[in-house]
Amino acid sequence: MFIDTHSHIHFRKEFPDVEEILARAKLAGVSRQIIVGCTVKDSYEALEFVKAHKDFSLWATLGVHPHNANDWNDEISERFRLTVQHEKKVVALGEMGLDYFRNFQPKDVQEKAFREQLLLAKDLDLPVVVHVRDAWEDALNILHESGNTKVILHCFTGELQYAKTCWERGYHTSFSGVLTYPKNEYLREVARQAPAENILLETDCPYLTPQVLRGKRNEPAFMVETAKVLAEARGVKLEKIGEQTTSNALKLFGV
Repeated sequence: MFIDTHSHIHFRKEFPDVEEILARAKLAGVSRQIIVGCTVKDSYEALEFVKAHKDFSLWATLGVHPHNANDWNDEISERFRLTVQHEKKVVALGEMGLDYFRNFQPKDVQEKAFREQLLLAKDLDLPVVVHVRDAWEDALNILHESGNTKVILHCFTGELQYAKTCWERGYHTSFSGVLTYPKNEYLREVARQAPAENILLETDCPYLTPQVLRGKRNEPAFMVETAKVLAEARGVKLEKIGEQTTSNALKLFGV
C-alpha cells in the first residue's frame, strides 16, 4: 500500500533488529522502501543491504550528502556511473544538496558536489534525492540551471512559495514525520495545496519520528502515522494517499 521513499534501515548501529523492522513494515503496509545513501561508503552499504534482502521490495540510491561534500571527486563520479550501469537496484542518485544550517562544508564545496551529481544523474536519466536546509534560494537556482526534472525534495520543510516553484517545475515534495509536529501548520498547508501527482511519503528513519510516537526510534512502519496526517490535511481517505503516493513513487523511480 505504501512506499517509504527515504529509509536508512541499513544503518547497522541504529537498526540491529533490522529483520524485525522489515517484518513490521510489511505488516503495516509499507511493503516497499528506497534505501538512501549519504556517503560513498554508506551508499555501497545501502546497495549491498538491498541485494542481501531479495525477499523484500527494496531499492538503493548512491549519493554524497552536503555534510560530506568534500569527499566528492571525479573518481567517485565515475565509480557511481559504472555502478548504475551494472546494478539495476540503483534507482536514483542522492542524497545530495545544500545545508547552510550545519555548514559542515564550505558553500562552494557543497555547490560543486551538488552540481556535479546533478549532471551525472541527468546523464544517467535518474531521479535525484535532494536535501535542502536553510538554502532554498541557492538550491532552487542550481536545480533550475541543471535542467534536471526528476527531482525529489526530500523531507520537504520549505515555505509555500518554494513548494509552488517546485511543483511548477514538476518536482516532487516528499513529506516526513515533520508534517505531524504541532508547530508545523504551515507545512500542513503546503501539503493541502500540493498537486496530487507531486507528493511522496518518507520516514528518513531513524530520524524524524511522527508526533504520536515521539521519543522512539523511527522506522518504516511508523510512516503510516505521517500518511494519516497527510490524508487529513488533504481531506481524503488514507487508502487514497497510499495509492497516490505509491503510484507517484513507482513511476518516478521506474520500479
